Amino acid sequence: MGNSAVSKAKEKYHCLFSSEDKVKAFDQLAEKYYFANFGSTSKSDLDTLMFSFYIERILAVSENDMETYSDYTLSKDLGITQSRISSLKVKKELQYPYKEFKWKDSFARIVSNYRYENGKIKLFIPDKNLYYEIKNAIENAGGYVDVQLNSTLLQISPEYFIDLIVAATDDTNRSEVEKELKKQLKEHKFSTEDFERKSVGDILKQSAPGVATDVVGELISSCVPFVGPALGKGLKMIGKELINARKQSV
Repeated sequence: MGNSAVSKAKEKYHCLFSSEDKVKAFDQLAEKYYFANFGSTSKSDLDTLMFSFYIERILAVSENDMETYSDYTLSKDLGITQSRISSLKVKKELQYPYKEFKWKDSFARIVSNYRYENGKIKLFIPDKNLYYEIKNAIENAGGYVDVQLNSTLLQISPEYFIDLIVAATDDTNRSEVEKELKKQLKEHKFSTEDFERKSVGDILKQSAPGVATDVVGELISSCVPFVGPALGKGLKMIGKELINARKQSV
């Protein structure tokens, strides 16, 4: 690492860590060495702890700006590969979970960066922990994602994207989203008898070929008033594009 890069890294460190932050970090580090356990911590665990200190300070300062803690940015800052950064993020979250991490808020921040190609909604997710949370939410709702070689690219059918919308909605508004979806499904002649047990994606998939495609954009758009401004902005764009795509294909 060149002198200019080292100087920049030092400057960033001093900006991120106040004297109080440094004391707190050292206290945690001391627990690994000075309590009759000196040398018992492996280098891998120590690396994970030091990385945890660093990224949590970045998150405290600029969580809304994902670029500040992207794999690329952290790779440049710390002088290690992006793959190692990605691995450290996962280890950190397992060993030292970030208490302020809210995947729903993070998802709302990135959903506008979608692409709609070949009948799939594609979303680049810069953080592997966020990818795992979103994937888990979809699968828990009864849907599935198309696994890609690129582990930061989420690819999902629009039908199952609706189930992700439900999962990503705050608990206080989720019942309103479900109520609106059920209403829209009935209006479009879908059976809602199994609405409580089946995912919306499964209900749509059981329809005649092409029927779900006709209405999925409208269903996504119908959720916009109930999900909050951040998520709603992205859903409005997606719903509109799917509706227009269907019109052009007719």
